[in-house]
Amino acid sequence: MQAINESINRMFSGRRFNLIAFSLIAALILLAYSNTFYASFHFDDNPSIVENHLIKRVSSDNITAILQGGRPVVYLSLMLNYALGGLNVVGYHIFNIAVHVANSMLVYLLLLWTLQLSQSESKSPGQARRMALFGALLFGLHPIQTQPVTYIIQRAELLTTFFYLGALLLFIQGVRKNNFAWFIAAACSALFAMGSKEWAVTLPAVVFLYDFLFLSGGKLKPVLSRWYAYALLILSWGEIWHTVDLTVKGGGTSVGFHIQNSAGIPLTAWTYLLTSFNVIWTYFRLLILPINQNLDYEYAVAQTLFEFPTLLSMVGHFAVVGAAFWLYKKKGWILVPFGVAWFYITLSPTQSFVPVMDVIFEHRIYMPSLGFFMVFVAAYERLFQWLEERKAGNKAEMEQQAAKS
Repeated sequence: MQAINESINRMFSGRRFNLIAFSLIAALILLAYSNTFYASFHFDDNPSIVENHLIKRVSSDNITAILQGGRPVVYLSLMLNYALGGLNVVGYHIFNIAVHVANSMLVYLLLLWTLQLSQSESKSPGQARRMALFGALLFGLHPIQTQPVTYIIQRAELLTTFFYLGALLLFIQGVRKNNFAWFIAAACSALFAMGSKEWAVTLPAVVFLYDFLFLSGGKLKPVLSRWYAYALLILSWGEIWHTVDLTVKGGGTSVGFHIQNSAGIPLTAWTYLLTSFNVIWTYFRLLILPINQNLDYEYAVAQTLFEFPTLLSMVGHFAVVGAAFWLYKKKGWILVPFGVAWFYITLSPTQSFVPVMDVIFEHRIYMPSLGFFMVFVAAYERLFQWLEERKAGNKAEMEQQAAKS
């Protein structure tokens, strides 16, 4: 058994393993989504693609209009698709699946680099690669990702994630190499992320936390010394000022403090927050047991805190965050607390106190799910390490007893 384990470790430590990992990720995702290339346009695909005259002709006026509107990166990608294949859905699905494959590869790199930086999370390079591949495959193949990959207009989630992860990886390289050019590249990637979807506003917070936990060894001074890099990332926030207005009243917007859901129920900051407490547990359930998935939920709006299951949901969230903080402070765990923080931070723009007309959508969990998979992979490895250590301890105890007798 030891010889087999050593052989496996050598394979996972080999230089060619990254190429093997990328090939496996791409092949399995293509296999999983091989029956989706002819899925038709649905819901928001129609106004955004089928009926959108701006994407149907490549001209300076149309490009300018797209750049001045919301989510220009998404609509420029749709213009490219239309120029290549018109309204043939195959090209749109190829694009979406390709970006999802790229995202899963970036997830692999992020997990690998993170595990290499955190000695407490993995004991060998082979284990780090194995954990990174496992996490990337969970991200790439989990059924919860079906909606953002196959619902064409939700490539907004895919593109935002691509540039979001790209910005974080570029920032890590900037710190590693102490080269300002990497920070500039990270800022450009952050701008593209903001130009894809507005939830990318959370990027500086995630980068700050990653920097503190993994790059600066839990010390604040090195993080603050890189203030200029954070200033560059924050510049990307300028993208939302002309695309999002939370004070608009009436039916012309789907997000803001003066809207109502499709059933005509007003959504306030308080009722939306209460509803989000429940919604997030639905996301957890889908990540653990992905059954009864739905493209268009009918979800009850919570009106008071003291109703079932809202109060229980809130207490549960405090328990999860508290447990993560305890693991960090008392046990020295890093990846699990970071995964919990990643989940809540990246989900916060759509599931907190800013009302959105549709209180739940599965595509919103695309990026936050990475935090869940971080926790799962780390906990999975620690469980088996504990079982092995316990088995070894029991064996040693039995040998000692046999020697005494």
